[in-house]
Amino acid sequence: MATSSSSITAATASPVVPSTAKPNVTKTLGGGSGIDIQSLAGSLVDAERAPRAAAINKNISKNEATVSGFAAVKYGLTTIQTALADLKDVSDYQSFSLSNSDTTTFTATATSAASAGKHSILVGQLAAATRLTGTTAFADTDTSINSASAMTLKVSIGASGSTTDTYISVTGGNDTPEGIVSAINDADLGLSAYLVNNGDATSPYQIVVSGTSGSDYDFSITSYNGTVTSSTSSPTALTSVVFDTTLESAQDAYLEVDGISITSSSNEIADSIPGVTLNLIAANGTYNSSSSTTAGLVTGTAATLSLSNDVSVAKTKITAFVTAYNDAMDLFDELINPKSSFETYGGTLSGNSSLRSLREQLRTMMTDDSSTTSGDLEAFRDIGVEFNSSGKLTINAVTLDVALNFNFSDTVTLLSGDQENLSKYDTSTDAGLAGDLNRLVFTMLSSSGTISKESANATTRISKYQDDLIALEDRMARMLARYTKQFASMDSIVGAGKNTQAGLTNTFAGMMNLYK
Repeated sequence: MATSSSSITAATASPVVPSTAKPNVTKTLGGGSGIDIQSLAGSLVDAERAPRAAAINKNISKNEATVSGFAAVKYGLTTIQTALADLKDVSDYQSFSLSNSDTTTFTATATSAASAGKHSILVGQLAAATRLTGTTAFADTDTSINSASAMTLKVSIGASGSTTDTYISVTGGNDTPEGIVSAINDADLGLSAYLVNNGDATSPYQIVVSGTSGSDYDFSITSYNGTVTSSTSSPTALTSVVFDTTLESAQDAYLEVDGISITSSSNEIADSIPGVTLNLIAANGTYNSSSSTTAGLVTGTAATLSLSNDVSVAKTKITAFVTAYNDAMDLFDELINPKSSFETYGGTLSGNSSLRSLREQLRTMMTDDSSTTSGDLEAFRDIGVEFNSSGKLTINAVTLDVALNFNFSDTVTLLSGDQENLSKYDTSTDAGLAGDLNRLVFTMLSSSGTISKESANATTRISKYQDDLIALEDRMARMLARYTKQFASMDSIVGAGKNTQAGLTNTFAGMMNLYK
C-alpha cells in the first residue's frame, strides 16, 4: 500500500506529455512493471505516424512547388505577351520621321494614320481673330462708366451681312471696366475680354476683347444705356465706353497643300494630309484675294514636308520581344533543371511534360513560316530573328536593317498580317507571326489552358493531402488511446503479480523465523 501511495504522488508531480497535452496519469501504473507506459505508447504511435506523415508532407511540398513553378511560367509568358502586344497591330509600326524644309512657316505632327511621302506646303495668309479696344481709358478697374446704372452690350458676331446679335446686360454697380470684362466672358460667346494697363499716369486701364480666328467669327460691340433687347426701339448709345478701335481683323488662312487650295478659319490644319496636322506660323507665299481662280489664290515657293517610316521604333519593339522570349526561356530552363540553384522556383517543374510541350510549341512558332508571308519574307529568320547554336534567339542587325529600310511594308505584313485590334478569340483569321504567336500565348494563359489546369490540379491535390494529414492525426490519436489502455491493463496484471510475490515472500520469511 505504501508503495502504491508513493507512486501516485510521483505521478501527480510528473510533467505534461507533449503528444497528448494531458497529465501522465497512466504512468502511476508503472509501479507494477516499472515501465513508462505513456512514453512507450507515444513512441510506438510516433513510429507509426512519422513515415506516413513524411510521405504526405512530401506530396504537399511537391504540389506546392508545382503551383509556384507554373506561377513563374505564367509570368514568363506574360512578358512575351506584353512584347507581342507592341508587334501584332499594323498601327504599332506606323511611326514617322518628319523633315520640314521651312520650320519658320509651319510645324507638323503625324499620327499612325499617316503614310510615308513628300508634300508641298505654300502658305499665303494666316488665320486671325478680331481684336477690339476703345479710345477711352479708365482711371481704375472699378471706375463707374454709367453712373452706377444698368447698361447693355450688343455683340454682333459673323461675317459681314450675316451676323448674330447677342445682348449682354450689365447691372448697375457693375458698370465698371472690371464688370464689363466679367460680363463678356460670362456670356460664353467665344470672346475673351481682359484689361490692359497702358502705363498712362491718369487713365491706364483699357478694355480689350478678342474673338475666334476666321472671317466667320468677326464681331463688333455697341454699348447702350439701360436694359436693351432686340425689340427695344431706338436705344440710347453710350459714349463713355466705345469699342471703336480695331487692333486686328478677322481673316481666314489660305494655303496650298500639294497644289490644292485650302481655306481654314484656324492655323491648325488637320485634314489636308491624312494623319498629319500642320500648325501655321508665318506665310511663305502671297495671298491674291483678287484672283479669279483658286489655283492663283496663293503664289510663291512652297516648302517641302517629308514623311518617312521611323524604323527605329519597330527595331526597338522587335528587340524587346527577343529579350522577353530569351528571358522566359531562361526561366523555364531553371524550372525544369533539377540541379538549379535558382531560389524559390529552381527545379520545381523538373520532369513536367506540360512545360516541355509548351516550350516546344513556342519554339516551333518561332521557326515556322508566317501565315501572312509577303514578298521575299516568309519567317522570322528573313528579318534577322533566328536561333544561334546555343538555342538563344538572336538578331542579325544587318538583315533586320535591310528588311526595315527596304522592305518595310512586307515586314509589317509578315509580323502583323496587316491586322488592327483583331479579337483574341478570333482563331481563323491569319494574323502574321506576332499576331498568331500572341494568340497561342493567350490560349496558354487562359483559364482553360494548360497552366491553369496544372495549377488547379496541384491545388486540389494539396487540399486532399492536407485532409489526409488530418485523418492520419485522428487515427494516431485513437491508436495512442488504444495502446495506452492495453499497456495500462498489462501493467495492472504485472503489479498484481508483484504484490502476490511480495505477500508470499513475507509469509515464507515469517515461517522461517519460527524455526530459528
